[in-house]
Amino acid sequence: MRLFIAIDIPEELKEKIANFQKQIKMKGIKLVEKENLHITVKFLGDVDENLLNEILDLDLSIKPIKIKLNQLNVFPNMNYIRVIWIGAYGDNLIKIFEDVDKKLANLGFKKEREYVPHLTIGRVKFIENKKQLKDKIEKFKDIDFGEFEAKKLKLYKSTLTPSGPIYEVIKEW
Repeated sequence: MRLFIAIDIPEELKEKIANFQKQIKMKGIKLVEKENLHITVKFLGDVDENLLNEILDLDLSIKPIKIKLNQLNVFPNMNYIRVIWIGAYGDNLIKIFEDVDKKLANLGFKKEREYVPHLTIGRVKFIENKKQLKDKIEKFKDIDFGEFEAKKLKLYKSTLTPSGPIYEVIKEW
């Protein structure tokens, strides 16, 4: 089964982000559904039952952390936009990513090269007017959605369907 570990976003921030997504809606951009907005801590990919049990046995609990969601950005770069995202910032946020990564590396998962905490809001499939998209991203680059307190990590199962992924919580720490 396809798994990832994430930090949930409170409903009121999801609402703000969903309203904002209308500003960047363009043909060729697949916006992330409001209910699927989250901060991915670690994408695990396809995991078998035995490995799932080992993951479930890990202690991935976290101390509460304040996370700010601001600044619009893209991956991999402005000349080749594939993902549109909002930055996630918190004093120990990268440490949480590193700790989770280290614990999962002990189970055989590949370690990340770098950590860029973010919340994906759209994926670019194709773009007819690259300048228009770049202008929108530039216009909203300093956007601020506020902050929230994260108290737990969640293990999600992601089922891919033609209409988009369906996420199901498997465990909370």
